[in-house]
Amino acid sequence: MDAFDFQLPDDPPADMVAVAQLAATVARLTEAVDTLHQQHLALADTVSRGQNTGPRKAPLSIPWPLRWAELDRDAAAQAWAWLIDWVGWAVDRYQLVEEIPACWYQHPPLIEELTGLAAAWHTAYDDAAPADGPLLWHERFARARLRLRDWDDYTRCRNGTHDDRHLDLDWPDEWREAAVLVADADLTDRPSTAPAGSPQKPTS
Repeated sequence: MDAFDFQLPDDPPADMVAVAQLAATVARLTEAVDTLHQQHLALADTVSRGQNTGPRKAPLSIPWPLRWAELDRDAAAQAWAWLIDWVGWAVDRYQLVEEIPACWYQHPPLIEELTGLAAAWHTAYDDAAPADGPLLWHERFARARLRLRDWDDYTRCRNGTHDDRHLDLDWPDEWREAAVLVADADLTDRPSTAPAGSPQKPTS
């Protein structure tokens, strides 16, 4: 698609200005879509190259500890490729098909749980890790599998099918205000903080 670009004459009519603004918006959207497409291709290629090769170390570009909410687009792309690769390996290695739904990437709780497991695995098997690092990881992994089964019961995704399950009940909109009131009441019963260097009152 060729860019629709032209110079507006002096004192252009409103409809001409609107057309120019629309053309500029379309050009920006086209560029954004193309950028996303290229990132998708790069991510798919990274994941594809990692298949059947075992888990790779996390790229240095991924910040640690990994906090998904704070990742920019490039860091998130690296994190996704790394996590998809590790989960695929772990499911095959530990035979977790019945414990982790194939749509795990659509469930934020599972993403967080598996991210923690993957990060801990890489730490446990690092060249500088202590000799019992892998053993400690497996002990934590055993507890994590119990949580994964609980999440599996919640998601109810079976045999490759994804279920967008939502709870029928929600917290009331005013819950935060009520919580603040309770917190304020709690504060009134607590002693005020003494200024630095002042003597403390005896308790008896």
